[in-house]
Parts: sequence; structure tokens; C-alpha cells
Amino acid sequence: MIRPLRQRHRRIVIALGIFLPVAFAIGIAARRPIPVAGELPSSLAIAMQPFEKIEWQRTDLFEKSKIQVRLSREHSGAGKFAVSFTAATDFVKPDLLVYWSAGNQNLTNALPDDAILLGAFNSLQLSLPEIAKKSDGTLVLFSLADNEIVDVSRPIQINDSTK
Repeated sequence: MIRPLRQRHRRIVIALGIFLPVAFAIGIAARRPIPVAGELPSSLAIAMQPFEKIEWQRTDLFEKSKIQVRLSREHSGAGKFAVSFTAATDFVKPDLLVYWSAGNQNLTNALPDDAILLGAFNSLQLSLPEIAKKSDGTLVLFSLADNEIVDVSRPIQINDSTK
């Protein structure tokens, strides 16, 4: 009784040893090619706005970190504002995001409910919301991986008369 079962098991293992690699090779060869798009659709593409006029550059906004902040504008005297950041090479924080928080709030542990996400810290330029022109506020650096506020800027005011 055991010998016929062993013979049948041996035949099945030999058949599977031949069939499975062949089936795997056929499956790999029959896959559809990876779709390649020449360019993104306009609805998905990020429009890079040219911010050509630099309003100011400051290195004294953040107390804990030496970060250079540059405020740019679309055109001289008109248009939207954007900020960009430059930090030393040893300034490494995981998943660092930049938020705009309107008003003079004492932020220590958690982001306020009205904080507006501007984008990732390592982005070229981050557009500021329209509310930034109307009221003073702070830039908040938040580490998503650590779930903590890394640094908060001094209160800044951005308006049409910024020089």
C-alpha cells in the first residue's frame, strides 16, 4: 500500500517539476507590457509657476535650525507669493512638510487645526495661500515620520508692500 503511493507521489513531483517552470516562463512571456506615457495629462501635471522677483531672503526666521528662507513673487509688485528653503547638508529630518499657520500662535506639540499644507520642505518653491497676504502668520516645519513639530518661524507678515 505504501509503495504505490510513493510511486504516484514521485510521478506527481516530477510532473510538477517540469510543468511549473514551463508555466512560469509562459506566464512571464505573456504579460502585457508596462504602459508608458509620453507626457502627463494636463490635469495631472504640476504647473511650475515662475516666481521671478525675490522679495527678501532671511536666515533668522527659525530659531532651532539655520534655514535660509526666500520669499519670491510672480512679478514685480503683483502676483502670488512663494517661499523656498535652503538648509545645511547636515539638516536631515524625515518626511519634512511645511505648513502656514495664520496668526500668532504658540505652537509646541501639535499642528493647529487651521494650518495649511504648503508642501514638502525639499520642493523648489511652495506657493503661499491668499490668506497669507491678509494676516501675519508662521511657517511650521513638521516631520510626518516623527509626528512632531521640528521648528516654528518667527511671525512674518506678507503683504503687497513687502520689500
